[in-house]
Amino acid sequence: MTDNFEKAKRLHGRGRYTEAEELYAQVIVSNDRDPEALYLLGTLLGQRGKLDEALIFLERAVNESPKNSVYHCNLGVIEHNLKKLEQAKISFLLAINLNNKNVDAHYNLAKLYKELGLTDAALFSYGIVLSLEPSHLNALINLGNILVDVGRLDDAIIQFKKVIELNPKDTLALVNLGNVYRRMGLAEKAINTYGRVLSIHAHDGLRIRSAVTLPVVYKSLDHIKEVRESLELKLEKLLEEDLEVSDPSLETSTTNFFLAYQNYNDRDLQKIIANIHLNSCSRLGWTAPHCNGVKRERGKIKIGFLSAYFYRHSVGRMMVGLISQIPKNLFEVVVITTKGQKDSIALKIQGAADHLVYISENLIEMQEEIGRQKLDVLFYADIGMDVRSYFLAFARLAPVQCLTWGHPDTTGIPNMDTFLSSSLIEPADAKEHYSENLYCFSTLPTFYYRPNIPERLKSRAEFGFDEKQHIYFCPQSTIKFHPDVDKIFAKILKGDQEARILLLEGAIRDWTGLLRNRWRKTIGDLENRIDILPRQSPEDFISLQSISDVILDTPYFSGGNTTYESFALGKAVVTLDSTFMRGRVSAGMYRIMGIEECTALTLEEYIQTALTLGTNSDFRREIENKIMETNASLFEYKGVVDEFIDYVTTTVL
Repeated sequence: MTDNFEKAKRLHGRGRYTEAEELYAQVIVSNDRDPEALYLLGTLLGQRGKLDEALIFLERAVNESPKNSVYHCNLGVIEHNLKKLEQAKISFLLAINLNNKNVDAHYNLAKLYKELGLTDAALFSYGIVLSLEPSHLNALINLGNILVDVGRLDDAIIQFKKVIELNPKDTLALVNLGNVYRRMGLAEKAINTYGRVLSIHAHDGLRIRSAVTLPVVYKSLDHIKEVRESLELKLEKLLEEDLEVSDPSLETSTTNFFLAYQNYNDRDLQKIIANIHLNSCSRLGWTAPHCNGVKRERGKIKIGFLSAYFYRHSVGRMMVGLISQIPKNLFEVVVITTKGQKDSIALKIQGAADHLVYISENLIEMQEEIGRQKLDVLFYADIGMDVRSYFLAFARLAPVQCLTWGHPDTTGIPNMDTFLSSSLIEPADAKEHYSENLYCFSTLPTFYYRPNIPERLKSRAEFGFDEKQHIYFCPQSTIKFHPDVDKIFAKILKGDQEARILLLEGAIRDWTGLLRNRWRKTIGDLENRIDILPRQSPEDFISLQSISDVILDTPYFSGGNTTYESFALGKAVVTLDSTFMRGRVSAGMYRIMGIEECTALTLEEYIQTALTLGTNSDFRREIENKIMETNASLFEYKGVVDEFIDYVTTTVL
């Protein structure tokens, strides 16, 4: 049988698996305790996807040769593929114990640790792999990806660059490097890196991603204009081309999230981008069978609420009240969200559902799964933040499809029917800003629970500030700092010698560095009185608001949850009634309370209002008292539930 065995190995090496399998089986019939034959047959069966059979033969091989490190390692690979994770871990550790220089065992153990969520252990194991084999490309890439996940972006770049030095045409490393640059807000570097990939091979999804890659922090108003003009040219070119993308959620893998921060009307650009996606992937526009003119069945209206952020996130906090208040005698509620969230908001939203559907990575499967729910209404709490929900919105999954202000910008998507907003926050020409039909409630589109204020709030001293300082706190995300913010900060710092402006570190630390670089040019030495604090716990975030004299809203993209918190504390928020809804939310809250003094119509008026509040304690206390007397009108207002029910029933029935 030796000849058969040697022939089987040759056939196996050439990829002629069926013939090799037959010969291995013959060898084992003649000697069913031959460990090498058992091992090779198990390995071959694994390569053919016959995992259960592979497991049997690899276990037999290990039993016959228990001190063979390679056998234990490959058994672990099959166990891992079969989701027998603990058994796989044991097999890899045994392999390493037998031979601590078994690179494959360390590598596969690192992958397993990553899947188990044991990030530090995975980092350690990848470190061992690379100490044994510094040019292990997959280990370098996987290590880089973990470093991205934990926010060590500069270290991730080092790993991806090592791969590219070893293989300049490694497109996976190049794409990952481009993605890191994109995440850091380095749009030009990202686009150039994507260009290197596209020079190696065609990738239409990446072409689209490259085209819609935008900076996070703009250098100036002219910079915004230049970026926007460049984007328009790229999109016009893509619109004319014959692109092909199978699954844009994986291949293009981006939304147009940062477009909303430029302070322009995005309707036409969003429509062009949506058309590019539809032209490149016709499946995006799939229609669920029950939406093809089928008469709805009598009974409760079935409404789906969809978001990847139904947990302690700004979207979850805005939506938990409304979803919880939907009357079950009229509606059947389906919540469509991500799996694994267990905080109090997630549990409350899930508890309000009659059915839960979890968002998966497979776009087509998700379309069909939601279609099987036979929804009457599909309500997107946000579109434009999460890749999966953005691309799901292109399909017709319910006869009525609507969205609201979770991401306060129009979508440009043809199958999105209605944008639910409020007359309190929309300007007179608001319809010109939306590709969807605009439907305005008379109140804000949220049933917002009064924020829980900690019993003990930290003092100024605990944050390192003294009582003499005038603290202006801008609690908004770094991405909202339009270049016009610099004028506000500079004039406040010039006009109030005791002023200190407080900000929080960006979600990506590099964004803060980009802002600092801009301020050194636009604000100069006064920038030294801008304090950027680390990101805070929810309790300390509220404490920071409480110690502040003035809360500064960002012009053009105002706060939502943060403004609700500030008003719950009775703090004065200076806001600009901007051109688009996304910059008018705080002003809308003031309208509900009947307070006008802190809503500015120009940047100069904004600056003067902020300085008056910061330097005139009597005026500040007057405003704070008014807010405390009227802020109850902002919270848990049942009227929005009634208006939402009226909208849905009128639209469906």
